[in-house]
Amino acid sequence: MQRSVLLGCLLAATSAWAAPTGLNTIPTADLVPLRSANVALQNGNTDLRGSQSLFRQPEPVPQTELGLPWRFEGGLDVAPSDPPDRYRPQFNLKWTPLPEDYQWPAVAGGVSQLGPGFMTNYFLVASRTLNYEQIQYQKFRAHHRNIKLRGIRAHAGILRTVGNQWHALIGTDVELSDHFVLYADWISSAQNAFSLGGVIVIDRENSLQLALFRGNQENRISGLLLNFTHTFSW
Repeated sequence: MQRSVLLGCLLAATSAWAAPTGLNTIPTADLVPLRSANVALQNGNTDLRGSQSLFRQPEPVPQTELGLPWRFEGGLDVAPSDPPDRYRPQFNLKWTPLPEDYQWPAVAGGVSQLGPGFMTNYFLVASRTLNYEQIQYQKFRAHHRNIKLRGIRAHAGILRTVGNQWHALIGTDVELSDHFVLYADWISSAQNAFSLGGVIVIDRENSLQLALFRGNQENRISGLLLNFTHTFSW
């Protein structure tokens, strides 16, 4: 798994897609709520082995996400355009024109890594809560409100990268408890990876995301993602 390609996918994912609006490497149709912002710090380099591993060159990447009107979300990251140096700003934008309902999934599209020195990506993704009807029904059963149903969601989409290359996006998240959500996702093509991890919910404002990567052409764990996120609301 090439570090530069994975970095591109991760930055595309975790700036405008960082928890809670994305999985480990792919976006979801979720948005940061209006009058809220996420501020995160992530390791840009995910390599576990070699002289350029994250333990030697972690490449910290500060990230922000802001909830905007009309179901938009904007993001600004400061990342190395030529790792591990040349830190520059890059912008991300996501729009969810179709929110989830009983009959259809939420659908979002957007652009990521928009800035000088970066390769701009475009994406379209759908997110569906598999037990959506049961969760909605539970809200109206007053005598059962102390019984919490936990969400199980599936996500699928496409990613267009430089050179008009198209990649499939597949993922899921499962709420296992009030303090942990399991994440798993995959991006197609040889240079990308499968990831497995999740988010530890510390409290309403703070969360810690951890994930392991296995390259699509590798037979070992090859990457580690760490991301700390703080949410501001006003």
